[in-house]
Amino acid sequence: MIDHSKKGVFVLDPRTKMILLIAINIFIFTNSDVKMEVIIILGISLLLVVSNLPKVAIKGIIIYVGLVAAMYLIVPYAPKMLLSAANILFVFIRKILPCGMLGSLLIKTTPIRLIMLSLQRWKIPQNVTIPLAITIRYFPALKEESQAIHDAMKLRNVKGVLKKIEYIYVPLLVSASYTADELSQAIVTRGIENPKPKTCAVEMKFKIQDYILLTISFAVLVLVFIPI
Repeated sequence: MIDHSKKGVFVLDPRTKMILLIAINIFIFTNSDVKMEVIIILGISLLLVVSNLPKVAIKGIIIYVGLVAAMYLIVPYAPKMLLSAANILFVFIRKILPCGMLGSLLIKTTPIRLIMLSLQRWKIPQNVTIPLAITIRYFPALKEESQAIHDAMKLRNVKGVLKKIEYIYVPLLVSASYTADELSQAIVTRGIENPKPKTCAVEMKFKIQDYILLTISFAVLVLVFIPI
């Protein structure tokens, strides 16, 4: 068995990341205290830094600071007809930001095979895990296709807003359909529909850092259901 804990600065079991993501989602959408949000953002940022993802942490902090500053310094002076819409938009982005940061941690530090293995150990049905596996693989593939289109446009020196829209979105929409079909076929070909338990060369087990974060996740849920 291969011990994946030797890779990276701070490695967590995939199940810990998923539990933490669920706990933070529940907490962040049931909490209205900005101070608690700041603590959550700083905690997630610290976790990202020790997981060798400092750029994601810095971007998250900058976006959050910008949102809070806009809510307190700009929104109060906005026209009344825009005030409600601006508040809803900024609050919504504030709420999904911590979830997005943790989602980045899960996707960027966890191979898909380990995510699938974790879900398999939780007895999650295949009609959930198979679409999830395709979705996780889909967006990186679409991003690569988009980058290839941009590179081709630079080589051909394409100019003009309308031309750029035509040359980017039309091929991208066509490619999106083909990419989804190809990924579905590739994943099925690799035997994901096989009902038998799958083996993995990576050893998955909880370590001290997992137990610490699981305790924090439990404490967060306690704060949600039993307010102090």
